[in-house]
Amino acid sequence: MKNNLIKPPSKLQLLYLRLMILIGVFCMLFFTYSLFKKSVIGYQPLYWLLMSTFIYTFFKILYEWYHYWSISVPSTPPLTKRYTVDIFTTFCAGEPYEMIVETLTAIQAIHYPHQAYLCDEADDPYLRSVCQELGVHHITRTKKINAKAGNINNALAQSSGELCVVLDPDHVPTPDFLDPIVAHFDNPEIGYVQIVQAYYNQGIGWIAKGAAQQTYQFYGPMMMCMNSYGTVQAIGANCTFRRTALESIGGHAAGLAEDMHTAMQLHARKWKSIYVPAVLTRGLVPATLSAYYKQQLKWSRGVFELLVTSYVQLFKKFTWRQKLHYGLLPLFYLSGFVFLINFLIPVISLFMDVFPLRMDFSEFLVISIPFITAVILIRHFVQQWVMEDNERGFHVVGGLLLIGTWWVFILGFIYTLIRKDVPYIATPKDIKDEKNLRYNLPNIVVLVVSIAAIAYGLHDDWSPFTLFMAGIVSLNCMFMIFMLIASSELKFQGYVGKHATLFSMVSQVQHVKKHFWLLRRRIYGGVRKLSLILTVLAVCLSIYASRNSDEDSGSAVKGPALASFHTTQKDSLTDTLTGVEDEVKDQEQLLANPSFFTSIKGVIYSKGNYWYKNITPLTKKIIMDDFDDMSKAGVNTIKIYGPNIYDRSIFEAADKKNLKIHYSFWMPDPPNFLNDTSYLKDQTAVILNIINKNKSNPQISAWNLGNNSYQQLAQYYKGAQLQQAQLHYISFLKPLVKAIKQADPSRPLTVDLLSSSSLGTTMSLLHEQMPQIEAFGLIINNKHSLKFIKPDLKAPFFFSSANPMALAGKEPSGGAFYANWQDQQSGVAITLDGLKDIWGRNKPYLNNISKRWNGTVASYNLPHVKILKPALTTTPGASLSYNALIYAYNKWNIAGYLKNDLKFEWYLIKTDNWGNATDMKKLGDGPSINVTIPQNDDRYRIYLVAAKGDNMTDDYTTLNTPLQN
Repeated sequence: MKNNLIKPPSKLQLLYLRLMILIGVFCMLFFTYSLFKKSVIGYQPLYWLLMSTFIYTFFKILYEWYHYWSISVPSTPPLTKRYTVDIFTTFCAGEPYEMIVETLTAIQAIHYPHQAYLCDEADDPYLRSVCQELGVHHITRTKKINAKAGNINNALAQSSGELCVVLDPDHVPTPDFLDPIVAHFDNPEIGYVQIVQAYYNQGIGWIAKGAAQQTYQFYGPMMMCMNSYGTVQAIGANCTFRRTALESIGGHAAGLAEDMHTAMQLHARKWKSIYVPAVLTRGLVPATLSAYYKQQLKWSRGVFELLVTSYVQLFKKFTWRQKLHYGLLPLFYLSGFVFLINFLIPVISLFMDVFPLRMDFSEFLVISIPFITAVILIRHFVQQWVMEDNERGFHVVGGLLLIGTWWVFILGFIYTLIRKDVPYIATPKDIKDEKNLRYNLPNIVVLVVSIAAIAYGLHDDWSPFTLFMAGIVSLNCMFMIFMLIASSELKFQGYVGKHATLFSMVSQVQHVKKHFWLLRRRIYGGVRKLSLILTVLAVCLSIYASRNSDEDSGSAVKGPALASFHTTQKDSLTDTLTGVEDEVKDQEQLLANPSFFTSIKGVIYSKGNYWYKNITPLTKKIIMDDFDDMSKAGVNTIKIYGPNIYDRSIFEAADKKNLKIHYSFWMPDPPNFLNDTSYLKDQTAVILNIINKNKSNPQISAWNLGNNSYQQLAQYYKGAQLQQAQLHYISFLKPLVKAIKQADPSRPLTVDLLSSSSLGTTMSLLHEQMPQIEAFGLIINNKHSLKFIKPDLKAPFFFSSANPMALAGKEPSGGAFYANWQDQQSGVAITLDGLKDIWGRNKPYLNNISKRWNGTVASYNLPHVKILKPALTTTPGASLSYNALIYAYNKWNIAGYLKNDLKFEWYLIKTDNWGNATDMKKLGDGPSINVTIPQNDDRYRIYLVAAKGDNMTDDYTTLNTPLQN
């Protein structure tokens, strides 16, 4: 049988691979940088736990990429010398006779001249006779020390071959086993030659398949790269040693990881090693859970022991690459702690309703997808250098099996710390019917705790973030369930074999899997060819997404939180710049006492809108705290826009805090009314469904149709089109209003209108067409809006969304909802019309409102502040100085020259074409700030915050001073 070695990578392949690794490292650094920003830190204990797992994973991936950088395959030198060769295999009591006999027979069939030895720990009479029949030397010992190493050393003492091959008893060699190996020893510096460890039973079940998959990358490109680094690892099987090399270290080194220990000792003595990537034997991989766990415990305990003992002793004798290799290799088994932390983070999050990160989902995808793509594509690319085609793929089963072994790795680490010995037991080779409960118990505990966390977390707080965490915990549950199923798979196979129907069904599934496997191989082949292009493409798409995510946010995203800000902030700025005079002096009585909902003292609660773009996770605890603060401010009713995923939590919190809810539906925007689209019908169905579902909820006091769509039609259409759109709006709204009143006749129904020049005519028209509308909610965006509120309005009204700046000094005693409880910062918009700022500090309006509504908010005594802009042209790239002004002693003072205890914060806000803020970046702290003027400076604003304790005051302005006539 001729064994062809794997071909080494060409120069072009190596260039592609290294470019991909460099791109991957860049993506990893970008991902790391993004995660370590102070702004993304959520609940700190969970955040740092999560970061520890990320850091470990990063180093693990870097270690893997390091072993892909210089893949090499040694050519087989011409055979110039004949060596005497001894081949050792071992036997322990209880191992199957058939396996030993098969291996001994195959050893004797090897072409190259050799002597075979069976190192029989049991001194078995049957095997003694088999050895005599096959011409194999039978060796045993009475002083049984150092387990396998002692057994091999006993054979070394009774043999004389120049080369010594160590074969595990389950590994069956091919006749040409020694042909690609022996010639490498012509180099007198070579201490040992290692070949591939391959298996023939990986198809027997998931345990065997997973255990085999865990070795494919290692015995493929990683070991080939060790050829270049002088760190080829000796494995317990299929390793050929130079006798003088072993003698130089006193024989085969002992320990649970005796192969690694031997390699360390040889490398410390400056012996070199070679890896020949050829499948010259096939053996057995653990097929049962107990066999696999015993193997992994032995290895983890063994390598941790070497790390704290031999590695320290031999450190100075290693090359720098060997120091790196033997220092990092044992850390693989720390993954047990990482898996445990990954189980705990979402469980703790669900039980405590806290989250590790403050980052919106889309941003996380932008920073993570390039890195994840690089990891996947690099791994697939290097699978060109695995041994066989069936070793290519994602190795899902191997990954799941590794996750389910977390507690075994931890046990090995703990045993090392407490110096507990683990007996050296040969990995079981036979398949027995075993009871796996005790082996599965740790995973069952994780499963039970995880299910409890899901049930508790979703019952306590139904939100996108708890759903996301519940999804992660559900994945962990699936991992644990896989381990339970895999541990009993062999029993299931036996059961299937006894039932013809089940056997036929399983056979059909296997047939389908075979065709899917062939298709998958073709796909993987194409991916490997395009790996570099796909990696670059993923990075480019991520950069594009990050740079363009905000460009169209003002027009692309619709909803109440943004809409109130779209008009509010722009008009507020207009008020600041043009100094609009108060034109409503004769209307103070009307403003102070709206004609409807006179007992309502309300605020809009818009947290949770656009949760997928919100940086701060909204939890039930936050909602409860907010409602507490509202009650202290005198608020008795909140207005929310729905349907919203937070509805359940808001209803429960409102019930506990004795707050009423004004439930509002966001009406379709003007473009939907030119034609009778299916969207309008869908919206009607959604609204009526929510009303029917919640009409028995005692917390809901009224229904509201938000968004002044009818008035906005004139901004979109003219002439006949406008009349057609208005007709469509009325024909949509009329039956909807009627249906709502039929569904719930007991609650008032209101419709929002913008306080503008069209207010009077629009209110009269809608009131005449739909008398079922009990009142109209007026949207007050700025002081200019107040002049349109007149005594001759034809229907009852209240303030449905009032900018606190517009009503400053004219706070109504009731019948009003202020525009926003708290400013919001999301991935698509910034709102600054709240009674609290983004960080939860009180604005001056909150104190005034609390006084008017008999609340108990602490007194507010901060001075007014203003931004003093430079009297210079704002040229892009120029650095200009902006100063804070404080109003004190009846004049404006430069804050830097006035003793004060305010903390000043400066922010640069980016706006879209309509003047709506889409992004906010902190510039710094202090009474003044130097700003580098950006391109398109007219799209930016300066935002100044002056804070003291729980209170703040602010100013917001353009970068330049506009010219005025």
